Amino acid sequence: MRRACEEVVEQGRQLAAHLLEASPADIEVVPGAGLGVRGDPESAISWAQLARVIGDDARRPANLAPRLFADPGFNQGGGTSPFGCHIVVVEVDRQTGMVTIQRVVAVDDCGVVINPMLAEGQVHGGLAAGIGQVLFETSLFDEDGNPVTTSFADYGMPSAADLPSYETAHTVTPTALNPLGAKGLGEAGTTGSVAATHNAVADALTHLGLGRIDMPLTPLRIWEALQRAGDSSGSAR
Repeated sequence: MRRACEEVVEQGRQLAAHLLEASPADIEVVPGAGLGVRGDPESAISWAQLARVIGDDARRPANLAPRLFADPGFNQGGGTSPFGCHIVVVEVDRQTGMVTIQRVVAVDDCGVVINPMLAEGQVHGGLAAGIGQVLFETSLFDEDGNPVTTSFADYGMPSAADLPSYETAHTVTPTALNPLGAKGLGEAGTTGSVAATHNAVADALTHLGLGRIDMPLTPLRIWEALQRAGDSSGSAR
């Protein structure tokens, strides 16, 4: 998208220079107005005007195509390497098996952050999804193989009441593989939170000699594991 925009701006610059009888090097983007001569914003020609003129064979320079258009494509040549660190603190009630999330700290690096609000939302949603996978979400079937978790009334998902306020931040390590220096962020919150949450529960219970507890770590599964280990009092963190 960026490369296509740059090419269209260059086409507009060439046309504006022709119409304003100026050098293309002296034409700049005038925010909210179009393209004009550097230092003279009143000279700006709007993009709508440029789009009309470029289709007029009589007014368009011979070296320009009859439309403002670019489709350069882009091959990054390889994958980027986003990374991060997630830390989760939990408390486990040994009488009920209930896990309470006390603290979530997530620091992710997706290179240059293009839209901070969207990046923050991506991490927040990923954290909720990851924590939900560890503590709540599972697909259940009856003895005949029919699914019994077929709606949100049956399928366990976390609500805002089950989650703490997250502590999030971003480090910025630009990639050289694209002009923006940006990396992917789509799975960041989910990837880190799953391991961090599961490990936090395991760490809280490891001194009790419990074996592996498969996800989701529902209160029933943890309580059953505690009963097998002969422990059912207090809380662990």
